[in-house]
Amino acid sequence: MTELAHAMVLDRSALARNIKPLERDGFLVQRPDCDDGRSRRVELTSAGRAKLTEANRLWRKAQSQFEQVYGEERAAALRVALSEIYSDEFIEAFGQP
Repeated sequence: MTELAHAMVLDRSALARNIKPLERDGFLVQRPDCDDGRSRRVELTSAGRAKLTEANRLWRKAQSQFEQVYGEERAAALRVALSEIYSDEFIEAFGQP
């Protein structure tokens, strides 16, 4: 859960709140970590994997439309800038964004 929260730029409590409806709707399950009983693992169900596939398709379509309007080079530069803002180095230097 800690790794997932970090990757999503969320604190653990916000992640836990966001996971509840996904678990309720059958898109994921939480299981105890085999190596550390205090930790939990989040796993996609088959419905979750199908929803992820659909979401990725829609995300690619939205990105393509954005690039058509905004321009490929500008969109790429924006992605680089956003990536830098959320980098560990930036967070260490300036605190949480």
